[in-house]
Amino acid sequence: MKFLILNGPNLNLMRYSEPGMPGELDFDGMMDLVAAACAQMGIETDFCQSNHEGDLIDEIQAAAGRVDGIVLNPGGYAHTSVAILDALRLCRVPVVEVLLNAPDEHEPFRKTDVISFGCQGHFVGEGPQGYLHACAYLAQLLHTDGTPKTHIVM
Repeated sequence: MKFLILNGPNLNLMRYSEPGMPGELDFDGMMDLVAAACAQMGIETDFCQSNHEGDLIDEIQAAAGRVDGIVLNPGGYAHTSVAILDALRLCRVPVVEVLLNAPDEHEPFRKTDVISFGCQGHFVGEGPQGYLHACAYLAQLLHTDGTPKTHIVM
């Protein structure tokens, strides 16, 4: 099984602090955690991060036949990109969305998650653990029969 871990704009600059935990985890550290967790589950990973909407769409379009599923953190595009939503709906590869923070903790315009309509699962506000939960959920979804059927919001 192979997953594309696809990250949107500005995530490469993220430094995430867990409340109550010392230190910070940067983007590369988060992706290292994902790679290690996936390896333990027997899942091969491809990683991509781009600040450009078209690059993300190109990766989604190229996913069919290359990967079994996509874990997507669209960053700010979660709230604005109908083009990414359309690509997700057309790509025929199951997608699980990750948002590090809960949108309701930010500006009101971030409450609408356009991308969510093209995803089979959502892990929101869990910080880096959201990636791990998304990968495990996607593996379970594909292991069942390979056909995504439900939307999960955690």
